[in-house]
Amino acid sequence: MREFLRRRFSREEVVGLSFTLSFLTCAALAVALGLLAHEIREDKGLPQPVDTRIRNAIVAERSPERTREMRAVTAVGDQRFFLFAMPVVAGALWARRRHVSALLFAGSVLGGFGLSSLLKIALARARPEQWAALVKETTYSFPSGHTTMATVFFGGLAAIVFHVTKKPVPRIAAAFTAAAIVVAVATSRVYLGAHWATDTFAGMLTGLVWVVVFSATTETMERAKARKKAR
Repeated sequence: MREFLRRRFSREEVVGLSFTLSFLTCAALAVALGLLAHEIREDKGLPQPVDTRIRNAIVAERSPERTREMRAVTAVGDQRFFLFAMPVVAGALWARRRHVSALLFAGSVLGGFGLSSLLKIALARARPEQWAALVKETTYSFPSGHTTMATVFFGGLAAIVFHVTKKPVPRIAAAFTAAAIVVAVATSRVYLGAHWATDTFAGMLTGLVWVVVFSATTETMERAKARKKAR
């Protein structure tokens, strides 16, 4: 047991400290998502008190100009955007001979979409009252697909930056930019009346699970490849 723990918390081992921390992070995210989903199911999909408070605060800020801005922001989390953007990023990684990253990035985006869709069907949470919505949606509400995909895509881009450079400035900029975009997309979904706040939070958790899986798997495979070349 001591040897097992030593290897798992070693920085030098392929499946060492980084992979172990990533696994624990992924497990924590999955547990948080499961607890939130259980709470929504127990309440039969009804909004939580925090949902009502956040929605009322955001909707109170509606104006024609802000609505135009929010429609533009929410488009960044639309499936049509990712149908174009995901192949571009994967192709660019492949062209730079980062084949593992290209395949895993594409897989994480597709996986995020699949998991989000399955959770929607499983929870079958109704959308907020349609009379107050500024967009028309036909699928279920939990989790927010736009927020999930924005988290997977832009979080994945930030993870790529972390893999290609150890410089703190690009890393901080990438993480901050990704977080800002995800929060903006999540806010736009509540503003437009398409989701409750807990839907968008669940979308972030769903997306982060895939970001952690993508990042950990990429780093582990790259380390294994580097060790193989060094032999």
